[in-house]
Amino acid sequence: MYDVIIIGGGASGLYCAAHIKNKKVLVIEKNKRLGMKVLASGSGQCNFTHGGYIRAFRDKYGDKKAFVKAALTAHDNKSVMRFFDDFGVPSIERADGKVFPSSLKASDVVDALIKACKGVSFRLEEAALQLDKEGAGYRVVTDRGSYYSEHLVIATGGKSYRTLGTTGDGYVFASHLGERVTDIRPGLTGVVLRTKNFVSIQGVSLENVKLALKRNHTSQSYCGSLLFTHFGLSGPVVINNSRFFESGDFLSLNFVDTDPIVLEKDLIDLINQHGDKPVSFFINKVTLPEKLKDVLFEEKELDRTLKLAELTKLKRKWIVDRLTNYTVEIDQLIGFNQAMVTVGGVNTNGINKKTMESLSNKGLYFIGEVMDVDGDTGGYNLQWAFSSGFAAAQNISCVGGRNEQQN
Repeated sequence: MYDVIIIGGGASGLYCAAHIKNKKVLVIEKNKRLGMKVLASGSGQCNFTHGGYIRAFRDKYGDKKAFVKAALTAHDNKSVMRFFDDFGVPSIERADGKVFPSSLKASDVVDALIKACKGVSFRLEEAALQLDKEGAGYRVVTDRGSYYSEHLVIATGGKSYRTLGTTGDGYVFASHLGERVTDIRPGLTGVVLRTKNFVSIQGVSLENVKLALKRNHTSQSYCGSLLFTHFGLSGPVVINNSRFFESGDFLSLNFVDTDPIVLEKDLIDLINQHGDKPVSFFINKVTLPEKLKDVLFEEKELDRTLKLAELTKLKRKWIVDRLTNYTVEIDQLIGFNQAMVTVGGVNTNGINKKTMESLSNKGLYFIGEVMDVDGDTGGYNLQWAFSSGFAAAQNISCVGGRNEQQN
C-alpha cells in the first residue's frame, strides 16, 4: 500500500517524487539504473533547461503553447536551476542559452535527483505489466508482484531511444485506463531524402537557411542552421520542425537568404556590367562552401566557362532556383532508435493543464514525454519533464490530491 506510485524513474518521475510532500511514494523502474535517458542526454553533458525568460519557452512546443503555459510559469527554468544548485549541481549557460551542469556531467544531474527523493522507495529492474482502477485508487501489477495506491503517476516517457527503455508502455497503460492516445511518430530527428543529393558534402553545415515545407499546395517556412548528412538533412532547422514533416513532403531550401526576384535582378545587373566574364565569376561571389556549390552547379548541368552575357532567361532562372528554391523530397524521418523525442502521446485534451491529472480518472497523472507534448532542442523537453512533474507533485501533496478545475 502506497499513497503514490510513479511508473518510470526518469527525469519527470524523479523530479515529481522529489517534490511530493507527506506521502508514501514508490517509484517503479524497469531499467537497472534510474535516469538512463538523462544520463545519455546532451552527449552525456545534459542540457537540462534553457536560459532567458520563461514566456519565450511557450513557442517551443509546437501547437501546445496554451497547454504548457501554466506549468512552465508555476515552475520555470530559474526554479529548476535553483533546485539543482541546492543539491550541489550549479549550472552554466552557454552563449546559445543552453544550460548545463557546470561539471558537464549528466550523472551529477541524476545523482541530485536521486538525492532529493528523500524517503522514496524504489523498485529497479521491475517492469509494470498492468495498471487497473480499483476502488478509490489503482493497482499496479509488475513482473514481481502487485501494489496499490491512491495516486498513480505515469512517467514512462515516449518511444524514442528504445535501447534506454522507452518502449511506449505508457500509451498501452493509458489506453487500458480509457485515456485517448494520439498517433505517435519520431520527433527532433533528421530526414532521409529520396535522392542522395548531399552524400558528398555530409558534415557541411550552414547558418540561417530558409526552409519551406510544401504539401498539398500549401507552404510553411522556417529558418535556422542546416546540416547535410549521409542520409539527407539534419540541423536545428530540420530537427526542431520535424514534428510537422511527413514522408512525401517537399522541402524547398533557400541557401542565400535572399528573395529569388532580388537575386535574379542582381544577376542581371552583373551581366550588364560584366557580361564578358564567365559564369564562375558570379558563382565565386556566392558566399557558400565550395563543396556545396559543386553540388548545386554540377558541370554537366552548367558550363561555368560560359560568358554571363550568353546566359538565356531560362538558364538564369535555373541558377537562381538552385540557390533559393532547391527542392528535395522526404522519404522518411529517422526512426525512434535515433529520434530525441516522440511526437504524439496521451491526448492533452483529457489532462488538467495545471495539475497534470486526468480529467476522467481521479488520481491518475501523466507527466513528461508520455503526453502529446514535445519541445525544440535546447533543454525544452527536460524543462517540460520537470515543470509537469512539479505540477503533479504539488497537487498530490495537497490533502486528498484535490483536482482543480480545468481553465
